[in-house]
Amino acid sequence: MGDAGLALGIIALVLFIAFPLAMILGVLALIFGGIGHARARRGEAGNRGQALAGMICGGVGLVLATLVLVLVVSTGDEEPNGRMDEGGYSATSVR
Repeated sequence: MGDAGLALGIIALVLFIAFPLAMILGVLALIFGGIGHARARRGEAGNRGQALAGMICGGVGLVLATLVLVLVVSTGDEEPNGRMDEGGYSATSVR
C-alpha cells in the first residue's frame, strides 16, 4: 500500500495541471499512504517512509490541483484583453 501511495502521489504531483485527475490521484495517494503507514506502524510492512512520502506528495499534488482549479474558475469570465464578460453586452458607449 505504501508503494501504491507513493506512485499515485508522484503522479498527482507531476500532473497537477490536469486538476481533475490530480485531485482524484491525490486523494487516493492519501488513502493508500495512510493505510500503508498504519500497516508499517503495526509491523506488517516495512515501507513506512514510502507511505509517508506518498501521503506528502499526494497532499501537495492535491493542494496544487486545487489552486489550479481556483485559478481556472476565477479567471473563467475574463476576455483576453482583461475585461469581464458581461453576457454579450458592451460596457462602452456607441456613437
